Amino acid sequence: MIRINLLPQSKKAARAAASGGGGSSTGWIVGYLVAAVLTAVVCTVFYVGKLGEIGEQQAQNQALRDSTAQVTAQSASIDEVRAALDRSQQLEAVVAELQRARFGPTRVLMELSRILSVGGGPSIDSRRLEELRRNNPLAGFNRSWDIRRLWLTSFVEEDRQVRIVGVGRTNEDVAEFLHRLALSDSFADIRLEKTEAAEDADTSLAVIEFELTAQVRY
Repeated sequence: MIRINLLPQSKKAARAAASGGGGSSTGWIVGYLVAAVLTAVVCTVFYVGKLGEIGEQQAQNQALRDSTAQVTAQSASIDEVRAALDRSQQLEAVVAELQRARFGPTRVLMELSRILSVGGGPSIDSRRLEELRRNNPLAGFNRSWDIRRLWLTSFVEEDRQVRIVGVGRTNEDVAEFLHRLALSDSFADIRLEKTEAAEDADTSLAVIEFELTAQVRY
């Protein structure tokens, strides 16, 4: 029987295998290092990019805050201007009311004088009067009415409410006076409170005493 000693060959094979395995481990280590470096580079680039985006976003946020602050300041100025304008308008309204209260009664009395003047009549816009006449031919007033057929004995105004007391020859004369007041731009809400047949103390003629209320417009 032939015997062959294989031990030396096994040691050589083991040394060869050990030598080959060390080269493979070194390659893996190098690969890991390269991958780690690449990963670090990629992370650095990503981080720097994100820092840039964050910086841009912060700049936009600051610009928005500045714009908001500017708009808020302008709104405050607008509110101040509006408040001053409101105060000015209120002052104008007070002044206008004082002017109306000062000259209003005079204007009303002048209007009453026109109503009871020969050839006179109520102050009314001609277009409005024409429209009233188109709708109702009797809506106008009688220009030929003899104003001497009616006279006033009392005229009292308080808080733009007026009470008028007077005497007319007939009910038609009182009605004409009421009609003229109703057409006038200076009077509103005319109400005949009372009429009563009477006798004139000086002439002994039959007359109609009347009392009415109205609102005056200044």
